Order: sequence, then C-alpha cells, then structure tokens
Amino acid sequence: MHPLLQFLLSALAGVVFLHYLVARDYWRGFGWMIGRWDPNLGHASEDALITSAHRMMALMGALLLGWAIAGPSPYRDNWEMEVMGLAAGMLATYVVIIARASVRAAGSPR
Repeated sequence: MHPLLQFLLSALAGVVFLHYLVARDYWRGFGWMIGRWDPNLGHASEDALITSAHRMMALMGALLLGWAIAGPSPYRDNWEMEVMGLAAGMLATYVVIIARASVRAAGSPR
C-alpha cells in the first residue's frame, strides 16, 4: 500500500476510534440518528465531555507510545505510518472536541 494512503486511512481510523471511545454510550443508541443531535455526545455537561476526552486521549497516547516502542512488524510494510496516522487523527479529533466544548462552556451561563 502506498505510504500516503496508509497514513490517511490510519488518520481516518483514528478520528472514528476516538469519537467512539469518547461517546460510546451515545453512539450505541439510535437517538443520534433519529433524534436530536447532542453536542456533548451523551455527556451531562461540557466539562464531562472534556474530562472524557482527556482520559481517552491519555490512554490512547500511552498505547500508541507502546506500539511505537515495540517496533516494526515483519508482516506490515511502513508500520510507522499507521502509528503516526492514528496519532494524527486522534489528535485532530481531540483538539476539535476540546475547542468546541470549551467555546460552548464559555458561552453558557453558570
């Protein structure tokens, strides 16, 4: 597989995977599909969403670091593209989730 395609597909997988981990209870139900969209992805508040995103990103960062330290796989060419793609996709998703939740939290009256 071409390294750029491998990187982009891994980045897309990182986006989907972090979204699933942060809001897995919200995605399991079909309320998001047939009901009203919840910007907090099923969490009670923006603070709970930010806390969940922090927790999942720390966990996934540790797992990706372990994968990178483990080294190359004899079965996969350009394995480092997969690690970098997953990390880039998850980091982009993390930044968007935190930025949007922070803007909503700053704009809402307490």
